Parts: sequence; C-alpha cells; structure tokens
Amino acid sequence: MTEEIFTAEENLAYIRGIMEKTRKRTSQAGPFLAFWGTLSAFVTLAQYFAVMGNFPHAYMPYLWGSFWVAGIIFTIMKGKQLARDKVISGSNDLITTNLFTSIGISLGIFILANIVAVMLGAKDHMGTEICYVISIVMAIAFYASSYSTGIKWFRLVAYGWWVAVILFIVKPFADQYLLLTIAILDFLLLALPGFKLMALAKNDDA
Repeated sequence: MTEEIFTAEENLAYIRGIMEKTRKRTSQAGPFLAFWGTLSAFVTLAQYFAVMGNFPHAYMPYLWGSFWVAGIIFTIMKGKQLARDKVISGSNDLITTNLFTSIGISLGIFILANIVAVMLGAKDHMGTEICYVISIVMAIAFYASSYSTGIKWFRLVAYGWWVAVILFIVKPFADQYLLLTIAILDFLLLALPGFKLMALAKNDDA
C-alpha cells in the first residue's frame, strides 16, 4: 500500500484550512466573552462603589447572585444554540473551544473554593491571589489560541493579561482601587475581545 505524497504547497493549504476552520469556530466564543466580561465588569464596579460608600452594600449579595445565575443560564442556552446549529464540530475545531471550556471550569472551581473557604472561616477574605491566577490563566489561553486559530491580535490580549499580573503584584495604586482596576481589565481584556469576535463571526457569515 503506497502512501500519498503531498507537496509543500498542499501541506500549507491543509494547515491553513484547519486554522481557518478553528478561527471560525473560535469567533463563536465572542458572545460568551462579551457577556461574561461586561457582566463581571459591571458587578465588580458596583462592588467598588459599595466599598467606597457610594452604593448600598446590602445589594451586593443579590448582584453577585444574579451575576452567577445569569451567566450560567446564558452559557447553557448559548451552548445549546451552538450545538443545535452545529457550529462546533470536528476534533480540530474543538481544540480552542475545549481550551477555553476547561479554563472556565478551572477558574469557576477556584473561585467557588475561595468563596466556600471564606464562608467556612478558613480564610478572612478572598485575597488578591485570585487576580494573579485568573490573569495568568487568561494570558495562557489567549496566547495559545493565537497560534491554533491564526488570530494574531489574541497575543495582544494575552500581553494585556500578563501586564495585569505585574499590576496586581507591584500594585502602583492604593488598595481601594483594586476593584476598579479589575472592572476595567474585565471590560478591556474580556468584553472587548468578545465584541470583536462577534464582529468577526458576522463577517464570516456574510
């Protein structure tokens, strides 16, 4: 049985085809990033105003609860829609999708564990290590995805998250501005990339 030999041009075309398919599938993640990024920025900003005394602190548990419920409902409904429309299919196309999914699950477990620890009294508060972990993980996700999808501006987003790690460690700002910084980063490095991916998906469908 003889093996089929492909030319360099054919191999390159095959690789480009895989990257193009993966890029199109990744663009479908735009609504998730846009929704979670915007919602997280809004609630974190409200928390900042509550800490500063400009917003009733009694409302925050309801806002955080609504944040998680709305996020989960949106994720489930949007995921079902994508599955119904067969947007995500094929092993090669699932590389980036599974990467972001596993990262989302990991971060969810990490944050939930910290919340439980605070409720049980094992910790006094949710420390800034949460900021480090989230920033590092998001940077790795976007950087790796820039190569699997061919979306080069993903690397800029990754660099932004790495800069965020430095900001959280060096903290060139007063402690009371930590929440405000997180809210800004959520919008700039999650929501905006999500909106840009949504525009990319719209162009692909046109």
